[in-house]
Amino acid sequence: MMNGALVPRKAGCWVCEKVASPEDVTVRLFSEDGSRRKGRGMYTEARTYIRAMGLTVQSETLNRRLSNHADHVEVGLQGGPAMPGALTRVVPPGPVYWLDANQAAVNVGAEALGVIHERMGDMEDKELVAVAKLGVVAAQKVGDWEAKGRKLAQIDSLIRLASGMDDGAPD
Repeated sequence: MMNGALVPRKAGCWVCEKVASPEDVTVRLFSEDGSRRKGRGMYTEARTYIRAMGLTVQSETLNRRLSNHADHVEVGLQGGPAMPGALTRVVPPGPVYWLDANQAAVNVGAEALGVIHERMGDMEDKELVAVAKLGVVAAQKVGDWEAKGRKLAQIDSLIRLASGMDDGAPD
């Protein structure tokens, strides 16, 4: 028997998307032996829990959403759709340092720009506009970085001047 709290979240399930810990709702929908609660008050605890978090939903709608959540948890408990296998971690060749990773990203970006430049004659208008917009955004970002660098240099200069480490004469 699988633990109902370990069933993965499901896309499109209101409980899985809106509740931070859907396991807490699942525990309130199933009994100790893993069977779904039955009877008149089967959703009472789960409704109270959800409302205590500040989510306000009409009772009928909330009951339907809780039922849908319980349905996919039951499917998961019975084996459900195949789970993805364990992920295999690929170890990078040698130690990766911050500057190395950034340099690799710059190299890939430069290569991609070369490929895009070669294809410019074959591109549709919509694609050309998107590439041009990308270039404008990149140029604006470089300008922002340069302005920030100048501002930091001014602040450093003021700190040196105020601390007496600089005489105020231009370099």
